[in-house]
Amino acid sequence: MGMEQPVLRSFDLGTGPLTPDAFIMETGQVDLSVYTSQERFEAEREIFGRVWLNVAETAEIPNPGDWVVRDVKVRSSSIILVRGKDMEIRAFHNICSHRGMKLVWDDKGRGGRFSCPYHAWMFDSAGDLVNIPDEGCFPHVDKKASGLSPVRCETWEGMIFINLDAQGTQPLMEFLGPLTERLKNVPFGSYPYTARVGSMIDANWKLAIEAQCEAYHVRALHSRTVSKMLSSKENPYVHPLHVEFLGAHRMNSVPRNPDYELSPEKLVQAFSFMNAQQMVIADTGAQEKPEETFAGHNDVNPIRSNLWGNDQYVLYPHFIFHLSLGGWWLHRFWPIAADKCYWEAVYHFEQPQSLRNQFAVQYSLALNRDTLMEDNLALVQQQEVMQSGAKKIVQFGEQEALCKHLAAVSEAAANDAEAARIAAE
Repeated sequence: MGMEQPVLRSFDLGTGPLTPDAFIMETGQVDLSVYTSQERFEAEREIFGRVWLNVAETAEIPNPGDWVVRDVKVRSSSIILVRGKDMEIRAFHNICSHRGMKLVWDDKGRGGRFSCPYHAWMFDSAGDLVNIPDEGCFPHVDKKASGLSPVRCETWEGMIFINLDAQGTQPLMEFLGPLTERLKNVPFGSYPYTARVGSMIDANWKLAIEAQCEAYHVRALHSRTVSKMLSSKENPYVHPLHVEFLGAHRMNSVPRNPDYELSPEKLVQAFSFMNAQQMVIADTGAQEKPEETFAGHNDVNPIRSNLWGNDQYVLYPHFIFHLSLGGWWLHRFWPIAADKCYWEAVYHFEQPQSLRNQFAVQYSLALNRDTLMEDNLALVQQQEVMQSGAKKIVQFGEQEALCKHLAAVSEAAANDAEAARIAAE
């Protein structure tokens, strides 16, 4: 089953136009060492220090003084995101100006005031240093110059991005490129019920992203969970319905199996699927208020396929989100080491209206958790044998177009980072 090739575009990560690696795009062949070598990991560490990273959603800090903390461990950074009195969202390095102590130790809070647990220096939601205990003992401290160190922070469609490069000038909209033309006013807020999961994975972060970017593995790896929901007679290997390359980013429409039938042997699943829209196999029938759901947006299911299951967007370097009729969900993959990453996922559903709805939502979460655990366990096995050196390349097929494009973008970005390092020396 051949696929129409998407249009390939150049991209800009803040250093000028780059082109996805031509050899990878042509052959699908990638040097296996990009998943194992420390040298490549160091180049990627540099990239995470100068590109826009998705870290949170605006809905997490809705009121003045609300704040959350997000860590970017690959950069040894902890970031405070806080909504100010003026409703603006700002980001600061989570480090006290006194002795370099981590300022906030909790994950979230309210009030917009941050007191260092070490010596109680106090900062406000604007990052200003507002109180020094026994201030007379610090005659040389300039309070105005000793506020929190700011981090560049911008939002797009309710999603918060930061950029750790204090010298960088690229706006978020320029980094997002063609994506800025898409998904305007998508009703993410119509799905306010959320749940979070996360796990440390003993595998390279790119392997973890790739596992979410192709459905070729569904029939084999997910034979006990979601295979029959996605694999159909017409599309047994779950080829994407539609693929687009969006500069450094990419999207595809994931199919469903229209002939999937609930098994009488799985009574709990049948009860669940009948009492709430499911993220995996949501029906594409008319909704009561389509303008309040993804179904009513022109950019969702762009080819208007009756086989549509969800749209997946993969933003470079580490962020994925899916839109389905049953809700939406996101993944973030954070590099820790060449052979270790942290994965987090957030699921968004409509507010349950009954105990039946509540149960169905919990079942859907459990099903997604079990499916993802199959992926994560496989990744550990993959990383372990990759490091043997027995194979020199990995090979992506046409149905793995998003993986191939990610690899081609990553190669171009890593080469650019390495060139910048050499030039700096």
